[in-house]
Amino acid sequence: MVLEPSGSHNRRVTADAERETDGAAAGGPDGGGRLALRGAVTTSAWTLLSRGLGFVRDALLTSHFGVGPLTGAFAIAWVVPNLFRRLLGEGAVGAAIQPALARARVEHGEDAARTLYARFHGFLLLMLVGAALATEGVILVLLLRADPADRMALEFAAILVPYMVPICLTALMAAPQQMRGRYALPAMAPLVLNGALIAALVGLEVFGRDLDGVVAMRWICLTILIAGGCQWLLQLPGVRASGYPLAPVLHAGDGSVRRTMKGFAPALLGLAAVQLNFALDQLLVRLLVDDSANTYTYLANRLLQLPLALVAMAAATGTLPLFARLAAERRRREFDGVLERTCETTLLLTVAAAAGLYALARPVVQVLFEHGNFTAEDTAMLTSTLRGYLWCLPAASMASILTRARQSHGDLRGPALAAVAGIPINLVLDLLLLPRFGVVGAGYATAAALSVQALLLGVGLRGLEIGAPLRLVRLPRILAPGLAAGAVGGLAGHLLGDAAGTVAGLTLAVSSGVAFAVVLTAVLLPEDFRDLRNHLRRR
Repeated sequence: MVLEPSGSHNRRVTADAERETDGAAAGGPDGGGRLALRGAVTTSAWTLLSRGLGFVRDALLTSHFGVGPLTGAFAIAWVVPNLFRRLLGEGAVGAAIQPALARARVEHGEDAARTLYARFHGFLLLMLVGAALATEGVILVLLLRADPADRMALEFAAILVPYMVPICLTALMAAPQQMRGRYALPAMAPLVLNGALIAALVGLEVFGRDLDGVVAMRWICLTILIAGGCQWLLQLPGVRASGYPLAPVLHAGDGSVRRTMKGFAPALLGLAAVQLNFALDQLLVRLLVDDSANTYTYLANRLLQLPLALVAMAAATGTLPLFARLAAERRRREFDGVLERTCETTLLLTVAAAAGLYALARPVVQVLFEHGNFTAEDTAMLTSTLRGYLWCLPAASMASILTRARQSHGDLRGPALAAVAGIPINLVLDLLLLPRFGVVGAGYATAAALSVQALLLGVGLRGLEIGAPLRLVRLPRILAPGLAAGAVGGLAGHLLGDAAGTVAGLTLAVSSGVAFAVVLTAVLLPEDFRDLRNHLRRR
């Protein structure tokens, strides 16, 4: 695994890939915008399917195991590998490597970009293996002194920790594909995990109802580990087709990796705030409330991830390659235009999602989770927890995009400091609010911390020669459709009564809110609505 990325096959595939995507890129801002929109739409479509399967997975999990110490132990064990997945798989790898690859390509040519990718691949592999081994060592030490409840969580964690290696390499392999305009395989990867878990849970429901709960949960953990390897294998054809090498290079070479790695740790920290806050919430809820209450935090986070991934992460994924290229080519005006359009669209959609979920939280939880061992009391607790967390959705979305915009301009320190500033705020508020409000207090604490982070990220953009991401004069028109969607959906849910807690009733309530929001957007933002419609038609 030390071959340099060279050879006639790589050059031929790379040339084909360049012709495939550079045509769009060369078309100026419209071509680049179409490529970014295509990435966002493709990612959103696969994300919607993946999150849908994810809710099926979580519904089967809670139906089979219920909300208790066993599920709480799994949720807390899942924190570490899931944290790595979300940090690296949905953030820092792309934020570090895509701008570096874009600069290498502009300044030194395609061969230099391929070489940098192979060497970074080798570094990341070594780092992940070392992190996994170190974490396993810590778990082993803790197991020797753990009480029975914590022992169960640590045992599950020991099985799950190696998952970080294949899933983070999967994230790295997404970078060259996205830069070539290939978004499908990276966006399909979560389907593999959710499909495997659904199959395992159905198998348990059919064949393993008499199986001991701890043994059954071990099988779930092993399924996750196997699915991680399959997610990695899925990316290999896309990387090859993009013209990048599959084999990592296990030496630093000419220093290009060291230069890239100077930005990796700050990039990781800058994108870490949302996930670190959620992980902190899980731990403190388990300690300060009880050893099953963190299940509600876990499920609320899962519900929150649908709009966050569908809108904010999809937008960031689609625009990150464009941000990196425009910044490397110093096309400031086009960069500002892309940033403003992305922030406006993302804010409009996330406010709509937050308002709609807030108004229809109870019927959403009833339809998704109130089955089997998940009771009406669990529904009430998860509903209040979800509503607490929804306040952080707009701030988390804006922070995600502004972090990537700043990092593409080489500002790694600012996002890192903003993230660091939010974490102690969340910690202090958790300690103050959890004893008083219970699990829902964690949502309020995270919302406050992420709001501070988003505000700090917006300060100083002019010093980086980045234009304002939002124009205040347009803000009422951007917020109005989403707020109206929530109001109309909530009114429909109220009129439907108990029927809102059925699939048909919830679909009707959501559809009414969405339809009203679409009409209001067309009225208040006619040019933006027309542009988006035309883009989607071309897509």
